Amino acid sequence: MFKDKYHLHVDMLKVLGAFIASVAIVMGANTVKDCSAGTSVYKFLTASLTPDPVVRGKDATLSLSCQIPDGVTVASGTAEYSFSFNGIPFSPTVEDLCSQVECPMVPGLYKNSSTSTFPDVGGKVVTTIKWFDEKKVLLYCLETTVKI
Repeated sequence: MFKDKYHLHVDMLKVLGAFIASVAIVMGANTVKDCSAGTSVYKFLTASLTPDPVVRGKDATLSLSCQIPDGVTVASGTAEYSFSFNGIPFSPTVEDLCSQVECPMVPGLYKNSSTSTFPDVGGKVVTTIKWFDEKKVLLYCLETTVKI
């Protein structure tokens, strides 16, 4: 009888261990999404942040693709970058859009990727990238969430 209870407990511990490991993997996963609620001029197609999950203090690559509609050419604008760490927001930075991406941006499929070192921090990091044209019309919005 003791042997059966022992094996039952060992089996339960194995299941619990597998569950905790799967939760840890999910909690560490990156999420990347369109944050415009469908209101941006450019149509969000795909985006990813790799590796998934990111590794603290190591390079991470953000890749995106979007569709620039016919009749839309952007020769100037702004790029706004904001982030929060464990729910604490930091002041956004605003850069010249064409210093960040190649301009003019013309109709068709647009792809871009950039690589940088992910901060050596643990917790939840939410980053938002917004592109605006010269009239402050939202062109694109991308939000990444990383939990490590």
